[in-house]
Amino acid sequence: RVLCVTALGDDLNQSSANAYSAVQEIDWDGKYYRRDIGFRVMK
Repeated sequence: RVLCVTALGDDLNQSSANAYSAVQEIDWDGKYYRRDIGFRVMK
């Protein structure tokens, strides 16, 4: 299964935090999500 989670925020860092917060609300066995996408841009 593939699921796309998106979120809005005042800036890229807030948008990312909001998206990862939404990911925490999703629960199924074997859930895996990437944590590295876009981080080079946010440095």
